[in-house]
Amino acid sequence: MVNNITIITYLEPLLYNPDWIHLSELSRMLKIPHPTLRQHLNLFEKKGIVRKQIKGRLTNYKINYDNPLIIDYLVMIEKNKLINKCNKDLLLKEVTSFLHGFNGFNNPLLIFGSAVNNIKTANDIDILLIGDYNKQSFNDFQNKFGIKFHVISLKHLSDVKLTLKKEIIEKHLIISDSEEIIQWMLKN
Repeated sequence: MVNNITIITYLEPLLYNPDWIHLSELSRMLKIPHPTLRQHLNLFEKKGIVRKQIKGRLTNYKINYDNPLIIDYLVMIEKNKLINKCNKDLLLKEVTSFLHGFNGFNNPLLIFGSAVNNIKTANDIDILLIGDYNKQSFNDFQNKFGIKFHVISLKHLSDVKLTLKKEIIEKHLIISDSEEIIQWMLKN
């Protein structure tokens, strides 16, 4: 199981990208050799998770959004991405733990922006949450850890403006309600 979860991270550069990506570009992004990556992508193609396009000597890949199980695979990839980032950054792990336990919050909630790359060097932690929240809990956490949150609270994911949605799709970590957020990101 651990090996399968590790392998599924090879799909991260393809997420939410409607364009075909060349094997060498994927190899560069993931910092793994072409032959190793090609082997895993061929397996994903057999399972119907990715599509392969060959043009001459060029091999390109993209996610197969027609696969009826693709949302389930994307949820696994997103959860794996969050776990890997939390294992590398204790402050992110602490923030994620706070957000998971935030008043039993089960609505869509994610971190986006520069904090996704490095939470310690970000000016603030951008949070998108759907529904109401307790501002005092966020203030207490900010004061305790010396960090600043920029919280965007909306009633529905459909209320997010297109420019913000594009920014979120580019850099995000889904904290709760992965399936709903992924379906929202896949809508045009």
